[in-house]
Formats: sequence, C-alpha cells, structure tokens
Amino acid sequence: MRGAWLALSAGLVVASCDDVNVHILTGNQYDQALGCVTASEGVDVVEGPSNGDNCSPQCLVASGDDSSSVYVTTVCPPYPGDYTTEALDAADGDGDPCFGALAAYAAYEDAGATCPATVADAGPDAPADVASDTAGDTGDDDAGD
Repeated sequence: MRGAWLALSAGLVVASCDDVNVHILTGNQYDQALGCVTASEGVDVVEGPSNGDNCSPQCLVASGDDSSSVYVTTVCPPYPGDYTTEALDAADGDGDPCFGALAAYAAYEDAGATCPATVADAGPDAPADVASDTAGDTGDDDAGD
C-alpha cells in the first residue's frame, strides 16, 4: 500500500509541474572591477513561456538600494520589469556599465574566458585598478584583506 501512495504522490508532483508557466532567465554576470563576465548562470525566474535563448546579447541592469548587478543574456525578451535593458548599439562609452559588459561578453564568446575565482587570480593582464588592489594580498583569503 505504501508503494501505491508513493507512486500516486510522485504522479501528482509531476502533473503539477506541467502547469507551471515560468522559465529561467540565464545570463553572464559582469564584474566591472575585473572587466570580465562569469559563466552563464540563472539570474531570475520569469513568468510565461520562454521565447528562446538565441537572441542578440542584451545587457540587463538590476539596481538595488546601494548597488547594481549587470548581466549579459541571449534569452529573448520580454524581461522582468525590474531590469533596464540595453543592446550593444545603445551602449555609449566607459561610464555605461553595459559598454564594458557587452565587450567582456564578446571576449568571453571569442575565447571562452571567464572571470578569475578571486581578484588575486586575475594575474598580470588584469586592469591597473585590480592589480593595485592585489598588491597587498598575502594570498590568505582568511586574513580579511
């Protein structure tokens, strides 16, 4: 009898999943300090069916109270309302985080390179401001530097 209840419960769970009308918005997060993007990851859950993930790269900026997160996605719109979006042709220079994010994404696509695990791993090719941040790093992540 217990096996029948388990089978029935599992069937109800699977049946209820068929009615879900959401999809995962994936993207590569941009690290402005390092000038690179992470590997693709889940960014948000979006209401409605997916329109595919083969659209032109879009920059998504999610702004919070004191900070913002920048992502590049190829998931097709529509996007949740709490993101501002920008295409490559709208990115307008160094002050625009999307300008760097879309350039870093293009480099990622060309070479498959992602951000290093830590700032100390950035190496000699890191931007000057990152290299100066690592000058006093002892390599001991528990030291609090």
